[in-house]
Amino acid sequence: LLSNKKACGNPTALKKQMDVLTEKFAGYEQRDAHEFLSDLVDFLHDELAASPPAGAREEGGEGAATDENSNPNEKKAAGPRVEEKEKKKDTVAAMPEGGVLPTDKYFHLNVRVCLECDSCGYSRSKEEMYRHLSVDVGEDSELEQSTVERSLTQFFQPEKRELKCEKCELGKTATQTMEIISCPNALLLHFKRFIVTQEMKGGPNASGNGLDGKENKKVVPPRRMEMVLRKNKAKIPLEESLSIIPFIGKKEHGPSGKYCLRGVVHHVGSTASSGHYTTCAKRALLPDQQEDNGDKQMNSKHINDTSKDNEEHWVFFDDRVGLKKDVEYVTHNESNERNCYMALYQLE
Repeated sequence: LLSNKKACGNPTALKKQMDVLTEKFAGYEQRDAHEFLSDLVDFLHDELAASPPAGAREEGGEGAATDENSNPNEKKAAGPRVEEKEKKKDTVAAMPEGGVLPTDKYFHLNVRVCLECDSCGYSRSKEEMYRHLSVDVGEDSELEQSTVERSLTQFFQPEKRELKCEKCELGKTATQTMEIISCPNALLLHFKRFIVTQEMKGGPNASGNGLDGKENKKVVPPRRMEMVLRKNKAKIPLEESLSIIPFIGKKEHGPSGKYCLRGVVHHVGSTASSGHYTTCAKRALLPDQQEDNGDKQMNSKHINDTSKDNEEHWVFFDDRVGLKKDVEYVTHNESNERNCYMALYQLE
């Protein structure tokens, strides 16, 4: 982020560093990709925020410059710390102008939340910050198809809240409204595929022969209610462009609110604790990789090349394999529509 390089990072090194910061993703068991990405952005933001501001200098502290009359041993001792300080200065110097952290530049969505009393009309508001938006997924229906716009509309729709009014005695409920007041450079949408449901387990239809080994009598296990994460496999057709203008406050003057699709993460599987993740992302390719629109495998050299002469194409990533795909595969392939889990958009 700081160097503005677009080459792929080493996922193994990234995973190891995350394991240093948190035990949530340790080991090789199935973990939620959205939770991992969310924690990654938060850890990155905290690390960048802890860095000293650009141009900051340490006076009289470790690594401070010494004059010619200083003790040579002190100069020698200060050497490594000076080198460390210079490396730190190089990192800080790469910060963008204005002191805005990359995590805030790309993943900082401000929303104004307003509560209005249904009785007297008294209103109060506050601002909330989102790194991403987690939106609901509708059910498959012939009359109404689930779309990204429909999910966003549901997220921002007015909601009744049971809340006692501060100004009147009759006010027991309030209407909550939400509107966007600033647009991030990157809009990350998380589709809530997994829904917590209650299901009856055990009983006569439970798995197993239901026989007691000692008396060879049939034993019926008692029925019990268990919490289950059910995956909603409703289709979500994506489009290359997305507008959030309907959800921006009318008094706000800023970016256009129009975004273009840059990447999609798919969860292939039926449960939250199992399955496989794949992704499609737009990358710049070498000229010799732009001729064929089929399933052409590419190595890291072709995928990582981002020279100006290269055009951007959609690439499907499955572990360490990269295949060139067309936009129809990314947005309207039925399997991808049913497994779409996250979508990343870039501000136009």
